[in-house]
Amino acid sequence: MGELDPKAFHDTCKSRFPPDEAEIQATTLCSSWQENLKNPDWHPFKVIVEGGNPKEILNEEDEKLTNLKLEWGEEIYNAVVTALKELNEYNPSGRYVISELWNFKENRKATLKEVVGYVVRNIKTAKRKRT
Repeated sequence: MGELDPKAFHDTCKSRFPPDEAEIQATTLCSSWQENLKNPDWHPFKVIVEGGNPKEILNEEDEKLTNLKLEWGEEIYNAVVTALKELNEYNPSGRYVISELWNFKENRKATLKEVVGYVVRNIKTAKRKRT
């Protein structure tokens, strides 16, 4: 959770740069923004009170995010915002990437039941291969 999806960067750079340069630009840009996400001094969130409970929401008017959207477009902006929200939800104090078991078919966090089922299926398959 909190890691940037490089596909958005590659797709955008492929449309802007020649094929040999697009890969380098995408990788450089993605790395740069991953470092920005780790920076604890940058906090593009604002606190609002909703029903008596404080809630942190993304500050859409943040200068870095606004410049990113204008310069690189919606796809890269959405990738950065998604990673930023995940970091803030899962690890706001340390701002480092956290591994999470994921259900790719349904694009969500995997439940414990799904994980156990997956492990059991793979253990049975591994035992059959050995014998």
